[in-house]
Amino acid sequence: MAQDLRDRQGGARAVQKSDEVAKLTIVSLVVGAIAADSANTGDIVRTAVTAAPGLRDDIVTAAATSYPAFAPTIYGAVGSAPEVRAPTLAPQAPPVAPRPVAVAASTNDDAFLENEPSDIATINDPLETINRGIFAFNDVLDRFLIRPIALGYGTITPDPVKRSVRNFFSNLRAPIRFANDVLQVDGPGAANTGGRFLINSTVGVLGFFDVADRFGMAHQPADFGQTLHRYSVGSGPYIVIPVLGPSTVRDGFGTAVDTFLDPLTYLLDTYPRVAVAATEAIVRRETLIEPLDELRAGSLDYYAALRAAYFQDRAVVLSKGEAPAQSAADDAFDAFE
Repeated sequence: MAQDLRDRQGGARAVQKSDEVAKLTIVSLVVGAIAADSANTGDIVRTAVTAAPGLRDDIVTAAATSYPAFAPTIYGAVGSAPEVRAPTLAPQAPPVAPRPVAVAASTNDDAFLENEPSDIATINDPLETINRGIFAFNDVLDRFLIRPIALGYGTITPDPVKRSVRNFFSNLRAPIRFANDVLQVDGPGAANTGGRFLINSTVGVLGFFDVADRFGMAHQPADFGQTLHRYSVGSGPYIVIPVLGPSTVRDGFGTAVDTFLDPLTYLLDTYPRVAVAATEAIVRRETLIEPLDELRAGSLDYYAALRAAYFQDRAVVLSKGEAPAQSAADDAFDAFE
């Protein structure tokens, strides 16, 4: 009898395990499909829930957790958000590159959120064929040159030193952020950026130490693409720029203007300026080695997954560093840079 009971328990566990694997497979397929075709997120979720109504909450929760910027679309596709509860599954969702850390909202946040809907209807990628060609070139360059250098830098450099180098480059770009805060008529943002630059450049030893953050003056992103967005300029088509990577027409133009606003453009000759930019790119790439490796390995379509990740990250920048909230920014979504 005891053996029979153990056999029954073992069979029950096997069935339960099989059910969990089936659920996990279905949820993972949905999340992967969104990565491959994020423009049709609503249709993907709706079809999956119709096919497996018993997994509605699991599918919706996994999709919204993996792609928070798409949450309004996901909830709208099924009529409502799932009940608030602990997730029952841990789907193998394609990871996305890390987003900037949220900081205190500025007084202009409402204006930014009001401008978001014009950019969120779909991922506008009419040049996909050309973009994929450039993306392939960039990917080869990254695999065989940029990533190995970044990996070597990350391997031999202690974490405290890497953190200080990142702080230095962030402080170096503070004048660009300050200029854009002024152009956006964001007084509190300009005061915060200017104060951070002054404190970190002096007490923080040329920006190697983020002393201002300890005083409650958190980093706040600002660039000219964000400035154009502030004045309701649409993102335009998604583009992939050789070497530089994902962007949009608006934000690509913004990058060019930011170069014009950068004091280093006038203080350094061409070769030193290129060396600084290349070093900064390696430092930034080192922080993304693990996330991008996981994204590449876990995606059905790396191009589409990275494009979706870009759009999510850019939405944070456009909202001045505050992650889009479901309640206040149901429509908040814009382009990745």
